[in-house]
Order: sequence, then structure tokens, then C-alpha cells
Amino acid sequence: MNPYSAAIETVLAILCDQAIQALEGIPEDDLGSWRSGQAHGETNTMYGLATHIAGSSEFWILQAAGGREMNRQRLAEFTASGSVADLRARYDRWLADVHEILTNLSDEDLSSVYRRDPDPTQGLSRVEKPVAECIVHALEHAALHVGHLQIQRQLWEQERGGR
Repeated sequence: MNPYSAAIETVLAILCDQAIQALEGIPEDDLGSWRSGQAHGETNTMYGLATHIAGSSEFWILQAAGGREMNRQRLAEFTASGSVADLRARYDRWLADVHEILTNLSDEDLSSVYRRDPDPTQGLSRVEKPVAECIVHALEHAALHVGHLQIQRQLWEQERGGR
């Protein structure tokens, strides 16, 4: 495996761990339903956001970079519910699949262009970008949402008293 792919795997594993840490100890009911009273407008639940991290990253790396056909239901990610153990299992499967994809990508694969038509029913825009950029986007997008989860955790602790 090249150093680029190894670095991607390392950063993704760290982000997954950080997402899980932000959710540990929160009651399952709150994971799938709590929204901060300080939030203005619609916000995502912590579980929905954590599910979106997986769904988005699976799409950008497994489908866009790896060519695997996914049956992603983007909008459903935001209404998902479950346990931290469910998310950890999904993240572990996803990281194993990422390893398989990144191990087999050539320089030619990384410079090829991924194209997707828009799908307004899923909130998806048109995409045309190099595979390497798709992978970097997965990292950037996951990191952004992990930060959101960490802030939501802080708000939850403030509002719920850490219970």
C-alpha cells in the first residue's frame, strides 16, 4: 500500500474513533431524538449525523473511488436511529472495505474521473472530479461532521447535565 493510502486509512480510523467517543454514554433515545434547545432551525440528531458520516464516506470511497455500486439512501441517514454498538460495527465494516479499495487503487485509478448525475430526490448534485479528490473529500466531510458531533455532545452535556 502506498503512503497516501495508508495515511487516508489512519485519518479515517481516527475520525471514526472520535465520532464514537462523542456518542459514548449518551442514552440511545437521546442519540436518535435529542436536538439542542440552543439550536435555531432544524438540526440533525447525533445518531443521524453519525450515520451520515458513514453513508457519505462509504459513497465517496467505496463507490466513487472504488467502483462499488451502493444503494445509498442519503436522506434516510439523517433520520436513522440505533445504538453506538451499531455504529461501531458499521464503521468497522466500512474501514475494512476502505482498506480493500485503497490497497487496490493504482495511480491511474486515482487520476481517473468519477461522474454522477444529479438526484434531487436524494439531495445529490452533479459530480465530476478525480478519484483522488473524491477520497480527500470523504476525509474533509467526515472531519467536518465529527466536529459537529463533538459540539452536539458538549451541548447535550450542558442541557442534560451529563446524565
